[in-house]
Amino acid sequence: MNKSQWTAYLELSGAAVLIGSSVVAGKITALHLPVFFSQAVSLAAALLVLFPLTWRRRQEWLRLSRRDLLLLLLQAFLGMFLFRVLMLYGLQSASAVQAGILTSLTPAAVALLSVIFLKERLTPRLVFGVLCAAVGAACIGAPGWLGTASDAAAPASYAGLLLILAAVAGEAALTIIRKLTASSVSPLTGTTCVTLFSFLMFLPFSLAEAVRTDLSALRMEDAALMLYYGVFVTALAYLLWFSGVSKVSASTAAVYTGCIPVSTVLLSYTVLQEPFSWAHLIGGAFVIAGIRQVSVQSMASPLPTDREPKGRRAAQPAAGK
Repeated sequence: MNKSQWTAYLELSGAAVLIGSSVVAGKITALHLPVFFSQAVSLAAALLVLFPLTWRRRQEWLRLSRRDLLLLLLQAFLGMFLFRVLMLYGLQSASAVQAGILTSLTPAAVALLSVIFLKERLTPRLVFGVLCAAVGAACIGAPGWLGTASDAAAPASYAGLLLILAAVAGEAALTIIRKLTASSVSPLTGTTCVTLFSFLMFLPFSLAEAVRTDLSALRMEDAALMLYYGVFVTALAYLLWFSGVSKVSASTAAVYTGCIPVSTVLLSYTVLQEPFSWAHLIGGAFVIAGIRQVSVQSMASPLPTDREPKGRRAAQPAAGK
């Protein structure tokens, strides 16, 4: 396994852990802050970090084609705007652990979409890795779904669970669409564009909420939470994820999304004090086993960085996210 592979795996794992923390942060946000207003503020904070970093690459913005802009717009709408809206509204009735359980389905969703849209081949080892991640999801969810957890008396509404499932579909679409622009748009430019487009989508709704919200009642903790959401969950996590995805296949990236529920469940225990279950620990082990299967497969295969959408000329991927 070469250095580029190790870097990609570390980037994907780090991004997934940060995204997993967004579920816990989102649970607190959904209960105390208006959804659109809080997200607009967090995205504005992310842009304050991203714009200075991308200024040196400003010429790249001028070279973006209409196709690239359309794909970036789709990433912003499906993978950031819809994902956050659906996730945060779903968390108003579902627990953070339950949300983490459902995000475990992301590997299977990405793998399926990569076969359909990117024509990637599912090898036996990769299939086994995805199945391990799916089994991990089932184990993590066992206490809640079977009613054996101490909080099973207060199940989430079906509407909330469906909203989170829809958010998972948006997250999977983000990874697939990113693969279509990975060779022509650098991770840093892609992250900045997606964040900017998402901010513009949230802005009109956030202004309407701000009029109806008593902003003087906001606490320092609320401001810190929105700042964390912007700088770490948005800027840093998406930089790492876009950079990692540009170096590996979509199917490989799919299994690394298994780190998201593990991060969510662990943080739910420590931060939100949600009840512990041994089934969650066993599920986390299966997720890690799935990641190991994909990593072993990649040791014997070249990085797919030269993989291009049909009809496009291959180009060297830019460094940085």
